[in-house]
Amino acid sequence: MTSKVRKTIIIISLVALLTVVLTYGIADAKVTGPCSNCHTMHNSQQGAHMQYLAPGEEDIGPKGALLRGTCLGCHTATDGSTWKSSITGAPIVFNTSEPVFNEAKGLAAGNFYWVQTEDTKGHNIFSQDSKLSVAPGDMGFSGCGTNNCHTNFHLAVSGTGNPALDGKQGCTKCHMVNTVGPKGFHHKDDGTGTKYVDTAEKGWYRFLEGHMSGSGHGVAGIEDDDWQYTYSSTDHNEYLGSQVSGGYGFGGLGNTMTAYCTGCHGVFHDNQGTASPWLRHPSDKILPTSGEYAAYTTYDPLVPVARPSSFDWEGGPSSMVSGTHGDMVMCLSCHRAHASPYFKMMRWDYRGWPGSGATNGCNVCHTSKN
Repeated sequence: MTSKVRKTIIIISLVALLTVVLTYGIADAKVTGPCSNCHTMHNSQQGAHMQYLAPGEEDIGPKGALLRGTCLGCHTATDGSTWKSSITGAPIVFNTSEPVFNEAKGLAAGNFYWVQTEDTKGHNIFSQDSKLSVAPGDMGFSGCGTNNCHTNFHLAVSGTGNPALDGKQGCTKCHMVNTVGPKGFHHKDDGTGTKYVDTAEKGWYRFLEGHMSGSGHGVAGIEDDDWQYTYSSTDHNEYLGSQVSGGYGFGGLGNTMTAYCTGCHGVFHDNQGTASPWLRHPSDKILPTSGEYAAYTTYDPLVPVARPSSFDWEGGPSSMVSGTHGDMVMCLSCHRAHASPYFKMMRWDYRGWPGSGATNGCNVCHTSKN
């Protein structure tokens, strides 16, 4: 073998190896960096605890899974411009100062900052809501233990006999419900921007895990790679939807975002009425293909739609919206999941419209109502 041939083979091999490395690096957006970014062996360094705490959060000492922080401690920033932790890469869902990044004033699910200003603007995950004693649209679930996930967020679950549920409080009443601590989920692929996440093995969509008849269920969808810090008609989350009549929960609605919301707000879906007349705004109903609705053809991240199971989930986010293909309105078409600057966690200034500068997202679907 000549020197020239050997050199050629080496170059080809290196190119092939680099291709594999880059391909897998793009496909697997797992937690990266030193283990010590998130974990500590003894929670001690130079006489002090090694931990991430949100302002005012109590030092509770060692934490499960050898973690350095609580949910809030890792996902909080004390300024208004930080949207991702520079150390752990965790998305920031609570800025203690008013968030100023992007038009949404927060990431895709909103920002808990707004709950500080007004209880009606978001979910109260660690304090009693001053306006409500139960979730609006509560179905009155029973048999799920004291302070169960369907009742409130701020009080710890007890009396279920299930170690994965007992003690759940705040964030973990929605995220990673069936697991004891965050073990495992944070090491799954997260936010590749194109990969369809639809099983517990994949970590479910944004770790939104639930339970139904004792077996694991969760939300399915495509996770935007920067939590919609940047967004456009081709750069956004995708949510699974299911058009069914009545019903609630995973049993009736499958692994959809709406199914998750109905765990606490089931009445809003179960008793919508019919088209003549609607009693409540329809959810998980396919967009009409005629009249004003037919003009919503380009995906607007301000007013997301849910996609049917027949959607091309392997093709990544789509810029097209069409009732012909089964696209439908859902809970998150109008609301943020965490909190927003607006009344009832709305995505736009519903109460302020048509005032100066107020946005009316209703006319994205109801195009003749500008």
